[in-house]
Amino acid sequence: MTSNNTKSNSQAEPETEEIPLLPPENEASLANHAIPLGETILTLQVGPHPIYGILQRSRAVTSQSDYYRLQFRGYARSDGSHWHPMEGDDSRFHALYNMAWVRVDRPSKTVTFGPKNGVQCSPGLEGTGLDTYLFGNAVAWAKSTCPDYAIAPGLVTLSQPATEEEQTRKHSFYAGQGFQFEWQDPAQRSALYFKDKVSKLLGVWNKDTVHEFGGEEMLKMLASQDEARAELQQKLDVAESAQDQMKRALQKEKNTSQILTGVLILAAIIGIWAVL
Repeated sequence: MTSNNTKSNSQAEPETEEIPLLPPENEASLANHAIPLGETILTLQVGPHPIYGILQRSRAVTSQSDYYRLQFRGYARSDGSHWHPMEGDDSRFHALYNMAWVRVDRPSKTVTFGPKNGVQCSPGLEGTGLDTYLFGNAVAWAKSTCPDYAIAPGLVTLSQPATEEEQTRKHSFYAGQGFQFEWQDPAQRSALYFKDKVSKLLGVWNKDTVHEFGGEEMLKMLASQDEARAELQQKLDVAESAQDQMKRALQKEKNTSQILTGVLILAAIIGIWAVL
């Protein structure tokens, strides 16, 4: 009996050690390796003067992570007849402003949204709805890529206590994407936005204020502009032709008047001679 027990114990499988999870990869390093996926023209409808710009999507994929980023740079603001180029932070791809990203960590099956302190617009693009568009697109991408993953809570920190309007705006921004939002201190200078699973988020934005121009739409717009330009050129040609005809008519009348004046003067001289 003893020998059988010994044999049984010797054949027992050794316990396997649990492999510790690797820490998430740094998003700054992933951003440096991100490859552009393409660019899209966006129009931000701000009252009667729309803003046109370029949206760039990029992605970095490693054995551990999947990183997706959206960046926007303004090109010009149109007042209907003139284009006014954007300048400064409004006009370039920025590491802080006008961007949003998602980092998927496969070992822990978690998703982190960024930038860490929330999506921020540059001064000239505030109030355009661009922040909601960028964040909503990041959420939509995460839902299509890893809907069953958990979400790492995000922290939003303000430089000074939030006013009642800022509190409402911050809460609405995150709640509008399906997050829960809670202030963490009495002064309401920091807050957490969180949700248990990616599939429960929304990924939406106002398509009336932010509009993407696809290739077909761009061709239609260019064709329409060409037709309008041709129509204006035709009207200009007609106007110039009418102007030339008027100039010739005026010159003819002028020549006729000069001839009549000369005849009258000659008749007057002959009359004077006859009297003398």
